[in-house]
Amino acid sequence: MTPAPQHPSCVIYVRISDDREGAGLGVKSQTSDCRKLAARLGWDVIEVYVDNDLSAYSGKPRPEYRRLLADLQDGKAAAVLAWHTDRLHRSPTELEEYISICDPRGIVTHTVKAGPLDLSTPSGRMVARQLGAVARFESEHKADRLKTKHLVLAKEGKSTGGGYRPYGYRRIYDRPEPPHRLVREEIIPEEAEIIRECARRVLAGEALAGVCRDLNRRGIPTSSAGIWTAAQVRSLAEVGQGDIAQEIQRRLAEDETAAAIARDFGQRGVPTAFAGEWSTGTLARVLASARIAGMREHRPRSRHETRRVRLGEITGVGQWPAIISLADSTRLRALLSDPARRLSPGATGRYLLTGLIYCDLCKNRMTGRSKSGGKRMYLCDGQPGRPGCGRMAVRTEYVDVVIAAGAAQILTTPGFRSALRDDQSGPDETEVFAEIAECEQELVALAADHGAGEISRMEWMAARKPLQARMEAARSLLGRADVTRVLDGLPDDPAGMEAFLLDEELEASRRRAVIALVLERVFVRSAILRGSKIFDPSRLNPLWRL
Repeated sequence: MTPAPQHPSCVIYVRISDDREGAGLGVKSQTSDCRKLAARLGWDVIEVYVDNDLSAYSGKPRPEYRRLLADLQDGKAAAVLAWHTDRLHRSPTELEEYISICDPRGIVTHTVKAGPLDLSTPSGRMVARQLGAVARFESEHKADRLKTKHLVLAKEGKSTGGGYRPYGYRRIYDRPEPPHRLVREEIIPEEAEIIRECARRVLAGEALAGVCRDLNRRGIPTSSAGIWTAAQVRSLAEVGQGDIAQEIQRRLAEDETAAAIARDFGQRGVPTAFAGEWSTGTLARVLASARIAGMREHRPRSRHETRRVRLGEITGVGQWPAIISLADSTRLRALLSDPARRLSPGATGRYLLTGLIYCDLCKNRMTGRSKSGGKRMYLCDGQPGRPGCGRMAVRTEYVDVVIAAGAAQILTTPGFRSALRDDQSGPDETEVFAEIAECEQELVALAADHGAGEISRMEWMAARKPLQARMEAARSLLGRADVTRVLDGLPDDPAGMEAFLLDEELEASRRRAVIALVLERVFVRSAILRGSKIFDPSRLNPLWRL
């Protein structure tokens, strides 16, 4: 057995996975017990490493644990004290790394609950590995129980009550302070109207980025605005500038948890720099959520999957009121999950024909850019690594006026809307919705069979794949912008339509969606008379859809 260290100096490592109250009581209790053990052994504690509210099973980085290993490698201490072996590691990989550091250096490991670990002998390492295997089993078993619990909640249409308050809803609890129980969720009328507005605009073809810019310009915050979180506290502690950051650093150094500091700041009304601005990801999550249609959504995933999918499986009616219709929600989910949808279309906020204008020489897309003097141009980008030839440029104001006039004439032609609707008619939407609902119900039943142990994980994944393919195929039929929505409320005369298309006070993506109904693309030719100050409309070769 490894002898006790000649220099009785030791370090303590404490950790708790879930500190819901943010009080750090778990780690404080562990530290107290470890100090008592050090006193009995006659060892001097030189440092305490604390990872509070961090799991060893999840695989997320544990900063203090990594610092502990680095200090052990540097010979800072001859012994490590912990409350139990599962506080140090719940992963066989982590255990082997810990052994590789401690064994050659003769570092002793002692725990309050499991006694000493002799990592210098094969039998001692075997015991450590067995304890690690048991801890791993307990973690995996707990994870399976939680998955089953969440599936049951989903099937009953109940909310888990975790995370940020869902935008558009107010949570009503049985008591003001935690621990408390969620009683019900109510609609916040002002936020619900914002959701309906955003849904209308996105379904009408407006880009998410443009809608986000408008919301932020109007000063409309997300549900996370002004809310302190543990992650924000840690982020400010790393920055280390300002009075708030210094207070956070001091309190963290005194073993206070980030969650407790965040709760204290919220109760004191300390303003946060996190203003809750909208991003395309945030808006997409809100609009793609089945919650806003009053439906309960479940996102099952394998423990090997590190990211959650945007769309879950609808398990039934939720225990909260709907904000938009189920039909609109289904369209939004199809539109926002379309893999062909571009998430970063470029400078869509200023340039009307982004994605529709091409160079006639090299047949590549042209991009919008501001030149010196504030002139806005469509350019064929010939920079290294770009596909363009770099030999074509035209002023945006000339092209936009010509294309807007042509589009306005077609869009206001008598009978155009009916003809366009007939041209883009597809299968009966009732049948499509029924197909999606059937697939979702079968996926829920499949997940229940897996949770009950009736089928294996491999069988679950194999059966799930064709169902998801069927559902995605059905969703793709609803993924295009509806013609009626795109043209809803627009002028029906050429002059009014042209004025709408050229109104730069409106988001370019909204106006572009209208033009795209009739314009496939426009090619820009070279000027016949170089140096002429008069624009020649024959330089444009538009390919109209009708």
